[in-house]
Amino acid sequence: MQLVSVVVSCYNQKDYIVECLDSILSQEVNFPYELIISDDCSTDGTQQVLQGYHLVNDSRISLVLRTKNVGAAANYHGLHGMVKGDIVFHFDGDDIMLPGKLQKQFDVFADYPDVNLVMHKAIYFSDDGLYCSETQFPDPSIDELLFFSASELARWGTIAVHGSYAYRRSSRKAVIDREFMEWFFAMDSLMEGGRGVFLNKAYVKYRCNVQGSSYLSSRKGKIKAYNLYFSDLYEYFNSNKDLQVDLYANFLVTALAMYRSVRTTPLNGVHFFIKNIACFRPSSFIETFKVRMKVGPKERIR
Repeated sequence: MQLVSVVVSCYNQKDYIVECLDSILSQEVNFPYELIISDDCSTDGTQQVLQGYHLVNDSRISLVLRTKNVGAAANYHGLHGMVKGDIVFHFDGDDIMLPGKLQKQFDVFADYPDVNLVMHKAIYFSDDGLYCSETQFPDPSIDELLFFSASELARWGTIAVHGSYAYRRSSRKAVIDREFMEWFFAMDSLMEGGRGVFLNKAYVKYRCNVQGSSYLSSRKGKIKAYNLYFSDLYEYFNSNKDLQVDLYANFLVTALAMYRSVRTTPLNGVHFFIKNIACFRPSSFIETFKVRMKVGPKERIR
């Protein structure tokens, strides 16, 4: 029996964390798992809520209550560095697991030993209930399991929300202490071989309010997120010659998305575009564009 770890990172999510944890603990599974929650020194009472929740469920969860705010990246690194499981699920403290998520992703790892990464669709929703929309990738005609390679993920870029990621711990090799986008570690899990799987079903409700605390809730935050993403992309581009054509297509489509969203271009983007123009392939660009048009929800709130 493989060991499993479920990790939840949170910050100032007092109003959401109980619903999040209830959705995890109510999952029906045929395997044991550890649940570790790390709070990054919340100031809104989240830690007090967690302490009360722990009193009722102390045998099922472990708490890390930081007394100093270290930032989302350091909180993430520290949390994932604690896990003992062979299979690791990441979840954010304001999202909701839908029934069957843990078991379905676990079964894919068990059935396919060469699979190192499993993700799935999501349902975006708002607190007021006026917004609810499911992500569109992959196409409904695709089988329940869409297998993909490092080359395809390098080309497509980010195709899933944080709360959908599960990975085989042995597949992660990179050690970084900086901010990053989740795509960086998704790529890392496939760099030394193995496949990824995308489940053609939504297993998470992803909270998406017009005004929220995530990067994507403000223009400044969006610019930061894009530039972090490009930093990750440049790093893989410079160290993996075989993936450069795929990553260049990813760069072009993401740069266009950034300009459309915030009316600016990535740092060093023009230089990268010109220097590596020989990597341009129309077919790769068109495929990436089509995929990225579908990865988000059908209806967008921001």
